[in-house]
Order: sequence, then structure tokens, then C-alpha cells
Amino acid sequence: MSEKIAIIGAGIGGLTLALALEKKGIDFHLYEQANSFEALGYGLQLSPNVVRVLQNLGMSKNLEAISHRCFGFELRSFEGDRTLAQWKLDSDTPYYQCRRADLHQLLYNSLQNKHSISFAQKLTSYRVEGEEITLNFAHQDLVKSHALVGADGVRSPVRQTLFPQEKPQYAGYAAYRAILPFKAEYNPLMDKATVWMGENHHVVAYPNGNQNPWLNLVLVVKDSQWHQQGWTIPADKQEIAQSFKNKSKLLNTILTDLVSNPEPCYKWGLFDHQPLPFWTQGKITLLGDSAHPLLPFQAQGAAMAMEDAYILAHCIAQETSIQTAFVKYQHLRLKRTAKVQQTSRNNANIFHATGIKAMVRDMGLGLISLVNGQLLNQKTAWIYNYDPIKLVNI
Repeated sequence: MSEKIAIIGAGIGGLTLALALEKKGIDFHLYEQANSFEALGYGLQLSPNVVRVLQNLGMSKNLEAISHRCFGFELRSFEGDRTLAQWKLDSDTPYYQCRRADLHQLLYNSLQNKHSISFAQKLTSYRVEGEEITLNFAHQDLVKSHALVGADGVRSPVRQTLFPQEKPQYAGYAAYRAILPFKAEYNPLMDKATVWMGENHHVVAYPNGNQNPWLNLVLVVKDSQWHQQGWTIPADKQEIAQSFKNKSKLLNTILTDLVSNPEPCYKWGLFDHQPLPFWTQGKITLLGDSAHPLLPFQAQGAAMAMEDAYILAHCIAQETSIQTAFVKYQHLRLKRTAKVQQTSRNNANIFHATGIKAMVRDMGLGLISLVNGQLLNQKTAWIYNYDPIKLVNI
């Protein structure tokens, strides 16, 4: 069995790469360790930079159908329920909020050749043998490929082989995620993303999806101790409500609903990784969290993976050598993703500021919002205005 490109990991980044390669007629095979796709309903924010990618891949109408349109942002304080800043987006390209499972399904449905995906295939090791790469899976015969892309997440086996000394580190934050049926009391949260900031913790809330929307919640707290690993560790909702108690009537209503609602709430530890010096070694490269794990404080994790995928596919199509294509891709992506990583870290400090730092933050945001809230768009312009389509057509 031999394919041109083997992709490890059928998450959003891996599926985007598969779709982009298929549209260019490039042979690939996608391997996923899970037995099937998990139908997790938690939310994603899709900023204009990545919406351009999805539109170019022919998903405009379907993406709009599964998404809630976000027109702006609001930053609030836990103390006194004050609005610190609010502003409207100034991009002509939409900013969407959708369920991760819906986007995942949309990408999968868009693939014409479903036989190019194999489930229940956990990569255990690989080795380079001349012009080919031999892949060892837990429950399959050896597979030979001409190239390998690791799109297999923060604990990527592909990356661990390339960089055995580099390990993801616990970033000092515990996060909780939940969804609630959207109801009339939540209407002030429509059409935007709202962030409440308090001492050492913050909450992000936004409508999730289009028809019969849900309220998506992410609650983050500084926590120096973390022992468990995983995305689906059940959380104590009563404990969360107590920990995040505040002076916002709306947020306290949401926390009360969180406790009483039968929908589960999960916790996970946030892991970080210093930017790697390179992603590519010969015919092997990395994509998404396997290359650059991101803290969720700029809502760019999925976006960076999809940008990677789109640009990597174009580089492969444009170059006659896979090694040259991988090096070109790395050159186009390395600095941008490292900058987004650092921005996400910086935002963690802003969101969780305490004491004098929190007072200075609140006063600064209030002043900017009073003078011209649109100035806050300049802070993210370098992220949202990025156009991968123009970049690869230069």
C-alpha cells in the first residue's frame, strides 16, 4: 500500500488539508486513531482570516447555515458588572461562531472520496527508508508513504519523534467548557462574544450555531496544580459556580443555569509549547497543534491549523519536490504562528490581571472605548486581515 502523502490526525486541521489536497488532485490518505468522529458540541470562533479559507474551499453557504454571525466584542468586569470596552468588527469578511462538531462534519461531508480516511489507526512509530516512509499502526499492517504530515495534536507522536526532547508544559490554567440551551435572558449576548474578567479567572460566552442556538461557555481559572489529562474529565458544577461567583446578574444567572442543566461540564488543563525552530525534516512536516499548540486566549487554535492546511496544500501543488514544498510552507507559517502563540500568552496575563495591573487594564480599556472603541480593532488587524489566498497566489 503506497500513497503520496500520509496525514496523521483527522481533526479540523487534518480534514482541511485533505479537502484542500483533494481539490488539487493530490493523492493522500488520512489516518485517525478514533473509531469515529466525536460529536462534541462545544464552540469555535472563526475569525475572518480563516473564514476566507473556508469560503475559498467552496463552503460559504454551508458555513453560514451552521454558524452564528458575530459582529463585535464586549469586555466586562466581574466587579460591579461594568462594561470595560465594546466595539464592532470592521471586516467585510464574516466572523462566525459555530459548533466544533458541525464544522468537523461539514469538512468531512465536503470530501468526495471517503475511502481516503481510515479510522481506528493509531500511529505507533515510523521510519524513513530511502525515498519512502514506513508507518507502523497499532492494528494494521505496515503502510508505506512518500511523505508524512503530523496533524495529530498537542501530544503528536510525529512531533515527539522529530523533537523527543520537546514536551508540552502545563501552562498553569484549568479550563471548563459547557453549553446551555439559549434562552431569552441571554439575548444581551447575541451577535457578539462577551468576556468577563476577574482576579485570576475569566469567562467567555457566545451564541453557538444557527438554528436553535446554544450558549457556549468557557471558564478559565489560574491553577498551579494539574494531574489529570484529557478533554472529557467531568467537572463539579457546584464548585464552578462558587469559584466564579461575581457581581454580574447575567453571569450569575448563567452559572445557576449551568448547575441545574443536565448538560455535562468538562474540565481540561491548558498546555503550552515553546515555538519550535523548524517543523520540517525531509519529507516529514507538522501542522496545527502538533507544530504550535496555542492557549485559547486569542481564539485562534483552529484558525491557525486551517491556515496551515490551506497554505501547505498550495505549496505541495506549486512545487515539484515535496521537500521543497514543506520547507516553503514552513517559511510562510513559522513566524506568524509563533507571534500568535505569544499573543495568546500575553492575553492570558491581561484576562487574569489582579490588583494594580487590573486597575490599569480597566482604566485603559475604558478610556479607549470612550474615545473610539474601533481602535481596539487595530490590536487584531494583523490576525484578522491576513489573507492566505492572496499569499499563495503571489
